[in-house]
Order: sequence, then C-alpha cells, then structure tokens
Amino acid sequence: MATSVATRRRAAHRQPALRSLTSLVTWGWERLGAPVDGRKVPGTRIVAVTSLLVGYLACLYTIGQGTNLDYSDAQSHLTIARRIFDSKAPGFEQLGTVWLPMPHLLLAPFVLNTWLFSTGWAAGLLGILALSATTTGLYLIAARLGLGRAGRLATTLVVLANPAVLYVYTTALTEPVLIMCIVGGMAGLAHWATSRRRMSAGELAVFAGIPSAAAVLSRYEGWALVMTGTLFVLVVAKRRTGGWREAFIMAGGYVMVPAAAVLWWISYNWAIYGNPLEFMFGQYSAYAQQKNITDGGLLPTKGNLGLTLTTFHWSLLETAGMVVLALAACGAVVLVFRRGFANSTLLVAVTGSAYAFALLSLFLGQTAINNDHSLPSTWWNNRFALTALPLVAILVAVFVHEITRPARLRPWVIGALLATLAAQNAWWNEDPTGRLAVLAEGRMSAESTTNSTAAARWLHDHYESGGILMDESARGNAVLPVMGIPLKEIYNRAAGDYFGPALKDPAKYAKWVFVNVEAGTGARDSGPTDLVYRAMVSDPSFNVRYSVAFSTPTHRIYERSSD
Repeated sequence: MATSVATRRRAAHRQPALRSLTSLVTWGWERLGAPVDGRKVPGTRIVAVTSLLVGYLACLYTIGQGTNLDYSDAQSHLTIARRIFDSKAPGFEQLGTVWLPMPHLLLAPFVLNTWLFSTGWAAGLLGILALSATTTGLYLIAARLGLGRAGRLATTLVVLANPAVLYVYTTALTEPVLIMCIVGGMAGLAHWATSRRRMSAGELAVFAGIPSAAAVLSRYEGWALVMTGTLFVLVVAKRRTGGWREAFIMAGGYVMVPAAAVLWWISYNWAIYGNPLEFMFGQYSAYAQQKNITDGGLLPTKGNLGLTLTTFHWSLLETAGMVVLALAACGAVVLVFRRGFANSTLLVAVTGSAYAFALLSLFLGQTAINNDHSLPSTWWNNRFALTALPLVAILVAVFVHEITRPARLRPWVIGALLATLAAQNAWWNEDPTGRLAVLAEGRMSAESTTNSTAAARWLHDHYESGGILMDESARGNAVLPVMGIPLKEIYNRAAGDYFGPALKDPAKYAKWVFVNVEAGTGARDSGPTDLVYRAMVSDPSFNVRYSVAFSTPTHRIYERSSD
C-alpha cells in the first residue's frame, strides 16, 4: 500500500513537468509558423539556438577527429589572424592582400589564445556563430517572402542536414563568413522590400548595407551581391513611388557603406603596397596565381562555357546533393510561374548573385575548380560551390511551401521529404570523403601535407627557444597552427625586414630551420618557391653550422650546431 501511494505521488509530480514540456514544444511549433509582425519574425530565437547547438556538436566531432585543419588554406587563415598581434612585425599590414580581410578580423579575437589557435577551436567558435547567423538569416528571408512553417524550416534543414556544410563551418575557410554576410545583407533587403512601413535610406544602410559591406570585405562574391542588390533597390523603390529621385536616394543609402568598404580596401593596398590594385595584379594576387595555372595548361574551363557549367555543377551536386538540387530546380519553376517578376522573385535572383559570379569567374579563368568529372580529374576549390547555398536553400523553401499547402497531404509530403533527405545522408555516410567533394578535397589536402604536418608536430614537441627560420608561404609549409609556437619566434616572409637578414645569415638569428626540400624550384601550380631552401643550398657553410634533427621525404628540420 505504501509503495502504491509513493508511486502515485511521483506520477503526480511528473505530470505537471510533462505538461510544461508539451506546452513548451507546442508553443515553439506555433511560433515557427506564426506570421511576421513588423520587425519581429516569430521563431527566430528557436532557429538561432538550435543552430548553435548543431554547430557545437559538429565542432566536437570534426575538431575531435583533427580534420578541421585538413585544408592548408584553413591553417593560413588562422595564421594571418594571429600574426596581427603575434609576429616579428605585428600590425594590420599583416592582413596582406591575397585574401580580403573580414574573415581574419573576425577570427582575430579568438586566435589570441594559443590553444584555440593551434587546435582550430578559434575558427570553430566563429563558425558556430556564423552557422547560427546563416540559418537564422535564411529563416528570416523565407518568412519575409511569405512562406509558412514548412518552407521556413526547409531553409534551415538544407544547411543543418548537410555534413559538407557543417564541416566547412568548423574550419577557418572563408566560406562561412562570406555566406553569413551575404545572407545578412539579403535578410536586410528582404525586410526593407516587404515592410509595410516605409524604411528610410539610413535604416536600409544599417540593416542591409552594413552586412553587405562585410560581404564585400569577405570575398569578391560580395561585390556581385552589392551590384545586384543596388539594382534591386532601384527597381523596387521605383515600383513603389513611381519616381526616380526616391529610387536613387534609397539605392544610395544601401550602397554607401559597401562603397566605403571598397574604397578602404583600395586605400589599404595603396598605403601598404604602393599600388591601389595590388589585390588584383600583385605578386600573390589571384591573377598571378591563375596565370601560372593557365601557362601550365591546367585551366581548361577558361573560355569554355560547357566545361564551366559541367565542372561547377558537378561540384555543386557533390556538395548539396541530388535531392536538394532537384527540389531547388522545382522551386525555381514554381517561383517564376507563381510570382512572375514580382519583388520577391527579384530578391531570390539577387540571392543567386554569388552563384552567377562563381560561374563567370570560372569561365573567365579567374578561378579554378577540379573534381572527379573535370579536366584534370582531381579535387580543388570545390568548396566554391557553397556560394550557391543561399539560393538553393530559398528555392527549396519555395517548393516545399507550395507542395505542403494542402493540409490533408502535408504530413505525407513532409514525411516523404524527410525520408528522402535521410536516405541521401545515409548514402553519403557510407563514403563521405568519396561522395562529398568538400570532404574529398580536404582529405587530399591533408594527404599532401602529411610530411610537413609531421615535421611541424615534431618541432612543437621539441622546440624550447632559439627562433625558427622558415618560408611559410612555400608549398606545404602552411602548418603554423599545428606547430603551435608563438609566431614572434618565427622568421618568415611575414617577419618583414627581419626575414632578409635571417636568410643571409641563418645561424645569427635562428636555432632551427624548417624547409621543404622538394620545393627548390616549385611547380607552376604548387605555390611559391621555398626561399629558405634556395638560400640554404647556395650557402656552402650551412651544413657546417646546422645538422639534420628531423627528416621526412619532403621536409627537414635543421638544428644549429653547438658553438
């Protein structure tokens, strides 16, 4: 009897808790489908928090496996951010001009901690925030377009259910920051275009112009966003008022902050390098790199529209998946037939500006992409296909919204879509690095730097003091995060005036020398020559003053002999 009474009491205590949990879930579900109320979009916080949790779990897995540092570029981005404060010549000139500065500026606070820098958790923390901002922004855009709960959630599912996307957001690659900023700019434009209240040009500058300026300083796809976004504002404002004066005022309000960002970047290049267009035509510019690739006959997409479309879309297919792309294609048809050239259609078109820019760059030979269906067949820059992610996600949302309109069919349709996505992910999971281009590319990058990574880890375990001479810009040498040694201890190209004297007389400055022994001349497509190795082989006294401390087939670490 006593046991029965105690059991009933525990059950009585549990029931209110269960009712509270059920009420909370019901409330959240209703919020995700509630109509937009002015500036507020119900369900935004739910999406943001869920995305933060998913991003954190992705980081736990990827960083735990150590694959977040597979890309050499990821390690380079971490290093650039760190050397602003920690190097032989700290300062904002360490941002360089090879890449636009926003990803490194956002990374800078996180890499100040050596452990966060060396493990890659610095990028992971930024990626978690970027993932949440991306999914939340897509949710906002879908809601502003008038899509219901199913369509809104479809946008987040396209991002959060894709292992390739989640992987990239755990790395220091530039795509997470770029996509976050593009989506932020688009969300601001969507708010302005759909708001019943006439927003001022200043408000447009704040809500859309600032994130668009951040996109401009993240990657050059952001410049395409601003150009098409400005045209979008002109068209929509002209439709609203019928007058060009108001249209130009609003367009000016949107473009003034991104334009200031472009002027700052040009001024920075002029001040640091003496050439305002250093980022376009300088020694380390994309133009110079692509010229080497073209001269080597490794850029067959240049001027070839068919090969350009084939190469890029295979990358997109092997990143987003057949199911998602099929839904997006159907969404494009639905959008045009249902809405024609309404403002909402034009907004979605602007979302695709980065996708169009990627195709144009590939066709003009400004970028190179290789996959298992390209010429040559290898893995290179497939992550560029992620620039189409915002467009794909919105188009999927449009189609899902359309086919879930009939209430009686909604559960069946949603169930079928979820089952199909689950099947696609199960297929990916059987061979992720063979079926997902981004993961395959990361694996290839890691395999190509196996020797330099081993050398970096050895030096991490044995270095105490004395300074290190290395050419971090040479092929395979972008391993400073793995090395985990303060950058002020390292004489490299980023050391400015310290690097030249150290090359001429290494023993005077550095106890340790890190070199790539196969990069003496450097292949056309393999990056700059190892200047330390070149200086070493031309110095007859080097082998007298230094001896080999660690060796791999491609890399050696030399230690200065005791005096």
